[in-house]
Amino acid sequence: MEEKISPYMRLISGNASLIIMPVAPEPAPVLEPQERELAEYLIANTQKYGKFDQDGDGVWAGYKPAAENPKKDIGVKCANCVLWEGGSSCKIIALPVEPGGKCRFAVIPNGIVKKK
Repeated sequence: MEEKISPYMRLISGNASLIIMPVAPEPAPVLEPQERELAEYLIANTQKYGKFDQDGDGVWAGYKPAAENPKKDIGVKCANCVLWEGGSSCKIIALPVEPGGKCRFAVIPNGIVKKK
């Protein structure tokens, strides 16, 4: 009876070759032209006037933390917004933000938000 050798043992013993196939990177998120322009405008506006905040002075961003964001499960959240800088930082909001939070200026690429 012929002894069966596992593919792993053949690889270890040098009696097999391993082919490593490169994994294609996921496509970059796509913004519609008007969304890209909106993001660029919001950044330019905050560079000129300062970041949005909720102190009653200037434009209100309508930021809600994750606990108050009912849409985070479908992808409407800071972590998916092109304006989010990571951690608790946003390019346009002065307040600390949470990855699961959201504001009224969210600019989220196509295909991220999933309808239930």
